[in-house]
Amino acid sequence: MKLKYYIVLLSLAIVALSAVALYGTFRSHPQLFYMTEGFIVLLLLYLWFFYQKTIRPYDTLVSGMELVKDLDLTTRLAPSGQYESDVIVQTFNNLLNRLRSEHLSLEEQYTFLSLLIEASPMGIIQCDLEGNISTMNPAAREMFSSAIEETMHSLSLGESTTVRLTGAPQLFRISHQSFPDRGYQHPFFLIESLTDEVYRAEKAAYERIIRMIAHEVNNSVAGIVSLIDNGKLRMDNDFGARERMKSLSAFVTRFAEVVKIPQPQLQLCDLSEEVEACRPFLESLCNAAHVRLDFHLTDDATPVRLDSVLFQQVLINIVKNSLESIISIPNSSRKEGELSTWQAGTITITTQILPSIMGGGDTSLTITDNGRGISHEVAAHLFTPFFSTKPQGQGIGLLLIRDILTAHRCTFNLLTDPEDHLTRFTIHFPA
Repeated sequence: MKLKYYIVLLSLAIVALSAVALYGTFRSHPQLFYMTEGFIVLLLLYLWFFYQKTIRPYDTLVSGMELVKDLDLTTRLAPSGQYESDVIVQTFNNLLNRLRSEHLSLEEQYTFLSLLIEASPMGIIQCDLEGNISTMNPAAREMFSSAIEETMHSLSLGESTTVRLTGAPQLFRISHQSFPDRGYQHPFFLIESLTDEVYRAEKAAYERIIRMIAHEVNNSVAGIVSLIDNGKLRMDNDFGARERMKSLSAFVTRFAEVVKIPQPQLQLCDLSEEVEACRPFLESLCNAAHVRLDFHLTDDATPVRLDSVLFQQVLINIVKNSLESIISIPNSSRKEGELSTWQAGTITITTQILPSIMGGGDTSLTITDNGRGISHEVAAHLFTPFFSTKPQGQGIGLLLIRDILTAHRCTFNLLTDPEDHLTRFTIHFPA
């Protein structure tokens, strides 16, 4: 029961007892009756004064506590006029000011941190106490894949590792950390893309080596061929030295082409129209190899920013790789009476717009073939400089494709689906 109710009950008890006492006093001593009545009135006035000075400030403080419970930190308590209670009111108001200041500071820090996480190029994935993913920022949603999720589950707290996506040049560093909140350690993961950094280091290294080799070889070969052509270097049998020198020069020249890739001159184009422009040449390549070429181009607008010349070079190289994959399957793998594999091969070029995680549409190009396919071991080394599975391969084709697509800020991958056994080269263009 509240204190004010006790005062009310006390007042009623005093009035009741006074009434009984006054009734007896009035019958025996009338003068004493008036004196007793005045004393009772003074006692009631004192109780009222005591209520005003003590109980009402107490009620004010209780109201202030209710404001704190409701997180209303803008309202302040008014002074009651009593010194002792006003000291408490002032202290309480100062406490509310401190709480409001701390609350605003935390809210500003939280807002800033939220904006920083959303805009960060580093992927940030927060987990609950059971290790399940609760939230991730846009960069993490863009980087996230099954390979990254699998690596996250294998990391202990405080560990970090790097992972390269199968069939793609993307390389990521993943760190497992935690932060304290309300007495518990909440785990989170940081995903940092190392693709650009590694790409620049690789490109600088192999460009320097290629330039040095090309310079030395071409100078030596050119001098020897010139001497042979002018007859100054006489040999009864040169064992095909001239042809060997020219082949060596052509071999080195193909490496030098990787270094000479120009910076793309990006222009707004329609992806489907650019593919259509390459159709006649691509059809002539496939017809010569007796391979069927299908086009599934979307009717929707597919605006992208690209360099038409470089893009056509990429598309032609990808189709050539698909043709080689189809033709490389031995005919002995076909059953008797069926067409040979190279006659039954099909290449499909598809353009489409897929829903993007960041909103809007994601324009993509997919080249699909039913050739030999790519094993998991080979897929792990694709787009590595000068890696090739061909006996006479130089590993330049995919390197050239990688450099051009990277300069266009595209994401891409080359994988063979284990279910339908089709190989797909998928390119996603930036919005």
